[in-house]
Amino acid sequence: MAFSRRLAILPGGLGGLGTSIGRKLRAQGAHLAILYAPFEAARRDQLLATGYGSKSADTDNISTYECDITLPDSVKSAFSSMHKDFVVPDHAFPSILVNTAGYVSLSDMELTPPEETLKHLTTNVYGPMLCAQAFANMYFAATSSTASTPTSSSPTGSTAPPPGRIVNLASQAAYVALHQHGAYCASKSALLGLTRCMASEWGRKGITANSVSPTVAWTELGQKAWGAEGVKEALFEKIPVGRAALPEEVADAVVFLCQDSSGMINGADIKVDGGYTIR
Repeated sequence: MAFSRRLAILPGGLGGLGTSIGRKLRAQGAHLAILYAPFEAARRDQLLATGYGSKSADTDNISTYECDITLPDSVKSAFSSMHKDFVVPDHAFPSILVNTAGYVSLSDMELTPPEETLKHLTTNVYGPMLCAQAFANMYFAATSSTASTPTSSSPTGSTAPPPGRIVNLASQAAYVALHQHGAYCASKSALLGLTRCMASEWGRKGITANSVSPTVAWTELGQKAWGAEGVKEALFEKIPVGRAALPEEVADAVVFLCQDSSGMINGADIKVDGGYTIR
């Protein structure tokens, strides 16, 4: 399978788009390392069962780590644990990071509390930055270790490590002004800039960085927010294809960017928005 013996790290992988992405990566052989927020700790087992299955076999090749992605020490601790669990015993190579965790709340611009603006920026920009830094350093260390390990199957006496892949979940809000989404739009625009810098600095070191920008995805939360009669029709009228994005469609775009064959796609953003942003 495409991602066999590779570690895919998913901050925010316990629900919504994160779960859809995790399932598809796992189906291709990846071992999942899911980072869940402290406020999800009491529901971790329930969310895991709902997203991946309740039987013990359903959670094979899935490890979970409590982590507040907005706190450097928490991120450092989670990635240190992953390094000990997978890299040191050579169970799986840290190859993929998908930053799926995010935050959004709605308010008029003039009424948005400062703490809400900061929460958007710390969760949607600072968190992905911290996780990407930790991932890159773990990838570089694993690459160095792999390159120095001799193998009889390689004519050069070393084995080539798998490519590194970072995919950040952005949004159509990075491109258009959405009413009552000021802080959210700003944070997702910043995430696109951050992704391009990751791509520029780490491309020669084996890691590509890209992003995926969905329109409203028809997750459970998406349906609660947009599924009411009249609200749904108004939303669909703005999307040229006439519907919201299915979680699986967003996940397919992410998995595509994680493939070995996508190595020349670097610093790009794939819009899974049904044409919303072309108007």
